[in-house]
Amino acid sequence: MNLRSVDLNLLTVFDAVITEGSVTHAAEKIGMSQPAMSIALSRFRHMAKDELFERTGRGLRPTPRALELAAPIRRALDIVTDALEHGADFDVSRSDRAFNVVLSGIGEIVMLPTLMRRLEVARSNININTRHVAHTDMQKEMHYGNVDLYLWIVPIESSEIVCTQIGNTSEVCLVRENHPSVGDSLSVKAFAGLRHVTYHMPGTYGPSIIDRELWRLGLKREHGMSIHSYFDAPRVISQTDMVCTVPRVLGRHLARVHGLKMVRSPLQLEFPVFLQWPRALEKDEGHQWLRETLTEIFKQEEALAET
Repeated sequence: MNLRSVDLNLLTVFDAVITEGSVTHAAEKIGMSQPAMSIALSRFRHMAKDELFERTGRGLRPTPRALELAAPIRRALDIVTDALEHGADFDVSRSDRAFNVVLSGIGEIVMLPTLMRRLEVARSNININTRHVAHTDMQKEMHYGNVDLYLWIVPIESSEIVCTQIGNTSEVCLVRENHPSVGDSLSVKAFAGLRHVTYHMPGTYGPSIIDRELWRLGLKREHGMSIHSYFDAPRVISQTDMVCTVPRVLGRHLARVHGLKMVRSPLQLEFPVFLQWPRALEKDEGHQWLRETLTEIFKQEEALAET
């Protein structure tokens, strides 16, 4: 398609209709008459080669094609608006951009509060929306514009995704403060002898790295409980004699907030940490700011965890 032949005002029309769920309300929102709005929407349907909306008793229901177009068009309009209002240079204190992020346990528990505090100090209207998306669906969600940034230890192999390693993190063990058999350190044998709260890492299959390492040493641990989020671990650990192995940067935070004991893992495993994003956002100045800020926050938190 030749972009010069596209009336970019139609993107605004489409965005208003899918947001409002009504041609009438969309027309009021952007200051057009309803007949003009209907004509513009008909033109965009022709351009998209899809009906885009179906009438229901509750208003207009977007078709799969409309849902596919919604996020990229919204993102494009945000970028254009930000550039026109604030110039070429991104200004965090004046931007009202929205970013959809998947940050995992490390990001949501440790990094997100610091990020939001910085935005508050800057009096920024930037909106951060966290998402829960399976690792296997991440490339698709980025392609459709539903995810702008992804923090995880497993990289996505795709030419459409930019991936950069922002650091490494080792693992620590968390137990309750007055645990009857865990002191200031743990041997591998003692570690294997405890009952474990285990976390299944998205994007991984089969036995965990910890289990494989124990098997290599001729040992096996007992899985007492499996969790899908690190949010579940502290309450269980604080009231039982179980142990949970977590990234060091996360362990420091959980130990401090929940009064737990943090002990270095005897397996001494280390993992990379990656930031990943759609290649289309590589040169976006607002997105660059977000990437640089999260990288800085991670490095600061990891340095604190080493002390």
